[in-house]
Amino acid sequence: MNLTDLGGCQCGACRYAVNTTPFIAYTCHCRACQKLTASACLACVQVPIEDVSLREGKPSSHVRMADSGNQLQTFFCQSCGSTLYAENSARPRVRTLHIGSLDHPHKVEVQAHIWTSRKLHWVVLPSEHRVYPEAGDWTQDYASDPTRYHS
Repeated sequence: MNLTDLGGCQCGACRYAVNTTPFIAYTCHCRACQKLTASACLACVQVPIEDVSLREGKPSSHVRMADSGNQLQTFFCQSCGSTLYAENSARPRVRTLHIGSLDHPHKVEVQAHIWTSRKLHWVVLPSEHRVYPEAGDWTQDYASDPTRYHS
């Protein structure tokens, strides 16, 4: 799947462009992502950091410690608060785009689900998707560039 799209926040102050082949698209059901989205999960797509370019605005960011011990830095619009993407200290050459911030989120096909041990009971996952009770194993997804992946 090639992903060529624009994305941004709700108010339009922050805009970015992406043109790449993603490594993996997934949903995260951890409590932090539920809180971040005020929803059941966060839909993400991991891409090479250099394939995303900021076009407008200057996002703010917030850093938190993940259950894994990694630092997660989430970037969001200073004006409207919409989240755009995140970066993980374990994968500094990868940007995790929040699929909902893309102009055409339907272009992305989710393949996996992580932290399903914390998913809300009424969420039903497709049987053909990979499911991880905790953190995902993306080793096979990074086969084209294993230098970007550290578990």
